[in-house]
Amino acid sequence: MMKAMKTAVVLNPRAAAGRAGAQWPLIEAALRNELGDWTPLRTERPGHATDLVRQALRDGHDRIVSVGGDGTHHEVVNGFFDGDIAVRPEAVLAVVPIGTGSDLGRTLRLPPGVDAVPIITRGRVVHSDLGRVTYTRHNGGTTTCYFINVADFGAGGAVAERVNNSSKGMGGFWSFFKGVLTTLIHYRAPHFELEIDGEAINGRSLSVIVANAEYYGGGIHVAPRASLEDGLIDVFVLADMSIFRAMLNLRRFYVGDLYDRPRLVRPFQARRIALRSPERVLINLDGEQPGTLPATVEAIPKAIRIVMAG
Repeated sequence: MMKAMKTAVVLNPRAAAGRAGAQWPLIEAALRNELGDWTPLRTERPGHATDLVRQALRDGHDRIVSVGGDGTHHEVVNGFFDGDIAVRPEAVLAVVPIGTGSDLGRTLRLPPGVDAVPIITRGRVVHSDLGRVTYTRHNGGTTTCYFINVADFGAGGAVAERVNNSSKGMGGFWSFFKGVLTTLIHYRAPHFELEIDGEAINGRSLSVIVANAEYYGGGIHVAPRASLEDGLIDVFVLADMSIFRAMLNLRRFYVGDLYDRPRLVRPFQARRIALRSPERVLINLDGEQPGTLPATVEAIPKAIRIVMAG
């Protein structure tokens, strides 16, 4: 059992097409039963969770519970930092996954919704790595942020843009699956200029996937060998392939069978990757689509304390 902590709970009521808000009364009751008193923080706009969490940590909260989808958790993770500095290094993040994808919850071995609440106090706390990415904003200039799940440069960014601009009423798996199929029909692999821990790789690639965790895209088990605690990021450089070949191998992509498939993908483990392209290449960060290349990604070891099941 974890000791009593000063807790703030962040809710994004719009997560999962409003299902988070609809389930909130049940989750709120379970949280009161499990945690006693806590401070409620309700998001009202994109990026709001980051501001709320940063202030809550400065006010002395040492446990943050994120209730929502991967986009919400992404904002919450970034609230643990002010630039390169951890706001409260000893603070703990716990997750109640309710979202279109809920991929972070899968890596943390959490059940969805209210069933995850008991794990907040009964799970194990790990010192998780993060990815830190510097990228180009849509309106110009550069910015830096953190991600805990997966960054995808290329087709994955195009999928995220399509899914986030469409209805998510079908749920996570089918919303992303439809986005993948629709994107592949129209997508042309861009030319990448990569540097992976100093090794230069140039050529066309369907996507470059940088994984800190195992899942993304509504249950795609892209990196089953990834660990939150190894100090490395797993990198997959997908080959330029026809729509037919991509569709033929789509199942391998979903079940994580990308290792030892040199005609499909080149896998790496790395501490730093730099990405450039002469073309416009979109970014997917934990399911959000915030900008384009050029970008750099660094593994930040043991950057945040987070609760896992088991």
